[in-house]
Amino acid sequence: MSHPIYLSSSNLPRMPEGSRNEWRGFFGHGAELEANAFFPLFWRALFSEGDIRHARFIDSYDVDDEDSTIEREECLEDFGAEATYPYLVTDKATALARLAARREAVVAAIGEGYRPLYEGFEAWTAQGFASHILLRTEGLPDAADAEPWLRAELTLIDRLGDSSALANLMSDLSRHDADPVWLLAGVGASPDGPWPPPELRALFPDPRQRKPRKEGAASRPVEHRSKPRSWIDPVLEWMAVVLSAGAGLGTYAFTRSIWLTLLVFLCAAVALGFGVAKLRGSRS
Repeated sequence: MSHPIYLSSSNLPRMPEGSRNEWRGFFGHGAELEANAFFPLFWRALFSEGDIRHARFIDSYDVDDEDSTIEREECLEDFGAEATYPYLVTDKATALARLAARREAVVAAIGEGYRPLYEGFEAWTAQGFASHILLRTEGLPDAADAEPWLRAELTLIDRLGDSSALANLMSDLSRHDADPVWLLAGVGASPDGPWPPPELRALFPDPRQRKPRKEGAASRPVEHRSKPRSWIDPVLEWMAVVLSAGAGLGTYAFTRSIWLTLLVFLCAAVALGFGVAKLRGSRS
């Protein structure tokens, strides 16, 4: 199930307020990244606990937006007019300073191999976001009670030396099907281009987009073809039959004994058959 949270560019030092019709001009003017019910590590590096603010659920919809009338009414029924949820906001200059200050600690915690991804995220944040950066959490299933979770996640960024702090994240990164971009920074876009940019995606490919490896053709079993039969083979077979029959008939002519005739015929047939097989084997 999808419970998206967004890292959004904003010109406001707070969440837009629907009571002021501020959502109508909010989107499309800066970067936005998405994650699904988790707080990517690189996002955490942007904020501190002092950045927690609260917004009313009902302010997620502009009062003059006719397309949101039904959603607004349902929100009032579910939460009332004054219920709030926590979110994060900081100015971009502070966020960039934190990214720079925390760079070495984060890279040391997750591994030097992820340095290009972290530095790419720094550069993309500097270029793509406006004066403020929002972490929008209203998509969480328990958004009203998310403050303890936000605080706990933010405290981890200052104790990265503790190996247990990122144990779950490191376990996820080690999976063969893990997308490090998604786990560490989310995915999204800005007016200047997608996140991650192509050069970073080349370094950290999405396993879901990899082309299936072409399996080598299965080795074919070696065909053992018998040598083509010579014209001699059927001649030898017929000679064996004729000689066996002749031996049997000759025995009957002299003895008039059926049993002795059968015995001679069988002995002759076996002996001649063995002889024919030996001759054929010597020529194969």
